[in-house]
Amino acid sequence: MGELFLSVLNMSLTASYVILCVILARLILKKAPKFISYALWGVVAFRLIIPFSFESMFSLMPRNMNAAPIPHDIIYQQSPKIDSGIEVIDSFVSKSLPSPSIGESVNPLQIFAIIGAYIWILGIVALLIYSFASVLKLKRQLKSAQLIEKNIFEAKNLKTPFVLGILNPKIYLPVGLDANERRYILRHEQVHLERKDHIIKILAFLILSIHWFNPLVWIAFRLMSKDMELSCDERVLKEMNEDIKKPYATSLLSLATGRHILNGSPLAFGEGNVKDRIKNVLNYKKPTFWLIGTALVVAIAVGVGLLTNPASAKPDDDSLLSQLLKNKTEYVGNNSKVGSIIFLLTFPEDIAYDSFELFTDKEPFGVAVNLKTDAETKKLYSGEVNQQQFQNNAMIMFALIGNVEYINFRIDDGLAPYSIQYTREWANNQCGKDVRDFAESKEELSKLISGTYNIGENKDIKKFVEVNLSVILSSPKESSNPQDYINAHKNEYENFFKYGGEDALQYMLSQFEAGNAEGLRGEIMMLLCKELLGARNNVADESLSPQQWYNALSIRQEIKLPNYEYDGKDPIEKLVYDTEIEMNSDPERGGFTVVAPKIFGSYEEENLLKVFVTTYSARYKLFGNALSEEGGSIVPVAITYRKDDNGRYVLEKYEQARDGAEFASSIREYCTMPVSGKKIKGLADKILKHYSDYQDIRDLMNDNLSKHLKKNGITDATLVNSYGEIEFSVQ
Repeated sequence: MGELFLSVLNMSLTASYVILCVILARLILKKAPKFISYALWGVVAFRLIIPFSFESMFSLMPRNMNAAPIPHDIIYQQSPKIDSGIEVIDSFVSKSLPSPSIGESVNPLQIFAIIGAYIWILGIVALLIYSFASVLKLKRQLKSAQLIEKNIFEAKNLKTPFVLGILNPKIYLPVGLDANERRYILRHEQVHLERKDHIIKILAFLILSIHWFNPLVWIAFRLMSKDMELSCDERVLKEMNEDIKKPYATSLLSLATGRHILNGSPLAFGEGNVKDRIKNVLNYKKPTFWLIGTALVVAIAVGVGLLTNPASAKPDDDSLLSQLLKNKTEYVGNNSKVGSIIFLLTFPEDIAYDSFELFTDKEPFGVAVNLKTDAETKKLYSGEVNQQQFQNNAMIMFALIGNVEYINFRIDDGLAPYSIQYTREWANNQCGKDVRDFAESKEELSKLISGTYNIGENKDIKKFVEVNLSVILSSPKESSNPQDYINAHKNEYENFFKYGGEDALQYMLSQFEAGNAEGLRGEIMMLLCKELLGARNNVADESLSPQQWYNALSIRQEIKLPNYEYDGKDPIEKLVYDTEIEMNSDPERGGFTVVAPKIFGSYEEENLLKVFVTTYSARYKLFGNALSEEGGSIVPVAITYRKDDNGRYVLEKYEQARDGAEFASSIREYCTMPVSGKKIKGLADKILKHYSDYQDIRDLMNDNLSKHLKKNGITDATLVNSYGEIEFSVQ
């Protein structure tokens, strides 16, 4: 809500300048037809409800109105300031803004923003309640009104004519008008309806309700209402073929006296500004062609100038690289520059920036970038996260922020938030030099920005391993248990799997070969090597010392196997098996894929076939007689096939159940017939009930895996989990 409130404040500030310009334009166009001044208020409405615009060299807006006068990160700034483009205002307001004090947990501006947002909402609610209540009261007072013709009513207790309603607006006239008065006034109200003024007035009031805190918006609402009435009067005078100025003014004067039942409701479209209207009527002269033409040119120029933003100044180099380098800073606490760098970064699809935090109280200094996604996309980012974009962003930040030592990307996916942390030491290792050198080399930094720099290509693997090992071995000195050291330095331990991989494994094995794996160092390297080897490790004896383990090690080589093939005779099952193998295999990562589908039904309409299934899929690798499960999932899907001209079914659509809170609803959405879209009764409940207990497809997976291994000549293979328990063996 705070973000929304800041957006409204920015629109209100921008519109305030536009309101002042329109008021000035009204004075210039004083002799022009009032419909031109009335039209200019549309520019104000645009600025009050649309947070963006187009750029133009003809813009009349201050230089900074193409950006937010109040930056959205102002509540985090060490020296908060606004930038409206008007230096006198900026200086006065910025000096009065409170700055955060050292040691305070919350910036005072954060508190003010939250309080202001709640007051703003209360103001909107109060105005809307008052308006609707006043309309209801007015309708009760008009119950005795008599229908005269069509949508025209007369009321005895009424002295002022007005229009009430939106979809079926009604015109209410006072009783006792003479023929001429009735003709003039009725035509005035009908012009309002023809121009849809009754709707425009209500929309204007809703905009006013949003910006109720801005006195200039109230002034604009009042002047817009006045121009609406004056332009309507001029239309009536123009349409009448006779000189009716005096009788028309007399009728306005007579209606301005007496008892009014209008209760100030902005939703009751009534008449006002009688003195100005009478004066305008008496002074009315039919405008000349040249006056109208000149006024229109001025109004269009003013309108275009106020609708558009000033064209951005083009620096010598306005590229992303140039913008990033402009914000290079040696101090991580420079909130404005660090924030600007973060705003310029791009993140993976479906991940959005939320906020950032700076940690500069004590070393090591750091930055936390808070990101958000939703439960639906959790499967894309949890588990084995594709970190290339995050790595690039971290390298860019380390290159541009002088004394930041760690960067933490926190991702809230709506289920279980997790984080990806990088250290400057990691960054230095990844590029094989001080990462700050990137800021001095535009060519290398531009490669990082474009994603073409191969992170890790120049990594000094020896330095990488030794640096992380030295950190792990640094504490706790009082313990001799390797696990205590690992628990104390989980990030450094995880670095081996995130960034070291096979290169780190080969370097550590070379250390065993060289006899440089004694004591605690050897114990930790042995644990790392065992995890990196996985099923390739042939040594099962856990009592061996590190060097004894290495001496007994004979790394198992992978036995390549094809993906599982269905050998049954059911054509529907054949389609499903082939599709699931195709959708779940991963040639780049290697291994072989086995699937175990549970089919709940198949439905055919015209040339489409739709099959509903829950599939257990898993990707395995085989090293000797040791199986390694590389990844797997159990997901309900709806598969739609189209029959081609040869009578064969080809895949048309593959719909997976969504994760998280939308799991059940997404299944109900796709449980429909393939052509008509008619819901299939009871099918979704059947799928959901099965998902609560899918032991049958687990058993089918074991059967299919066993069958597949035997088919390929493997009669001795075992799958062991991380706890050393046997999960599967060929039967």
